[in-house]
Amino acid sequence: MSDSADRRRLLLVGTYTPDSQPSGGGSGIHRVRFDPATGELADAGVAARTPGPSFLAFHEHPPTVYAVGERAEGTVAAFQVHGDASLTELGSAPSRGGSPCHVLVSGFTLAVSNYADGVVGLYELAPDGTIGSPAAEPLTHAGSGPVTDRQEGPHAHSTAALDERHLLVADLGTDELRAVRDGEPTGALALPPGTGPRHMAVAGEYVHVAGELDSRVHTVRWDTEAGTGEHLGSVHATGEEAAGKSFPGEILVHGEYVYVSNRGADTISTFAVRDGGARLEHVANTPSGAWPRNFAVVRGHNGEPDHLVVAAQNGGELASLRIDPATGVPADTGHRVAIPDPVCVLPVPINRIRRAGER
Repeated sequence: MSDSADRRRLLLVGTYTPDSQPSGGGSGIHRVRFDPATGELADAGVAARTPGPSFLAFHEHPPTVYAVGERAEGTVAAFQVHGDASLTELGSAPSRGGSPCHVLVSGFTLAVSNYADGVVGLYELAPDGTIGSPAAEPLTHAGSGPVTDRQEGPHAHSTAALDERHLLVADLGTDELRAVRDGEPTGALALPPGTGPRHMAVAGEYVHVAGELDSRVHTVRWDTEAGTGEHLGSVHATGEEAAGKSFPGEILVHGEYVYVSNRGADTISTFAVRDGGARLEHVANTPSGAWPRNFAVVRGHNGEPDHLVVAAQNGGELASLRIDPATGVPADTGHRVAIPDPVCVLPVPINRIRRAGER
């Protein structure tokens, strides 16, 4: 690692734990130090012991981390972030459904997606970061899809914020993007049967959707004023047909590129954004470790490169990939750190937290 501690970044890593469903070998929320000059990673211990924190979200005002508890009777918990990178639990609440797998902070609203029954729970966030009262009734749904072993019913897999009032829900079980305005459902856009929408990346009026079941990336134009969307097309998530062999996980927009993790192919795919966002063009695949479930962009500064840090779930490790600023394509730095069953990577601006002081 660099001698300059101020340059290092803190990454929080969500894991599956022995008491989560599915179970794993993690201890809760782990800490990793990252050097953006080299891509080097170092284990910094366990930040919080909590069951099944398979997805994490951060709110800067005040510095708070939210973690799902992925179990049949799901929960979501809030953690105060200290200047020494430790976490203190502030409390928890029911996820309002079963097997929560995603949490999103949008303004002062917390959205929790429950995979088992397709329910999305919405909570208000208190000024001190704690989880407040429900912001709306739980968003329930019904329906199914043609992949009978995965789409027997609704499976809310994630939410994405279009703006402070509008959310989209990706429902893997019903092949829909469901629209929500101010906590109320307003309609849905049907994607091609068997898509299995998992996660979304929003770029202005365009939404790029990782199809877990068809191994494609779909692009949608969304009109928040009208509350409607238009499916513009899709591309293979790995650059070639891989349905049933590779299962896209995370999707992120970074500058003029979109990145997708492919579990099975075990790559991060790079796509160039074309036609102002209406079309994606496959550029490259970069090996990323076994079963790359989630990843995050860690931005460099003062001339340092940007990186992708990938949670290779089945490999039990994080991998750092340096993004070529000219081509947008990430390359493996060779740096790894062992973490049991890592499933989520969350960069936390710990230096800003230190400078601002704890609340």
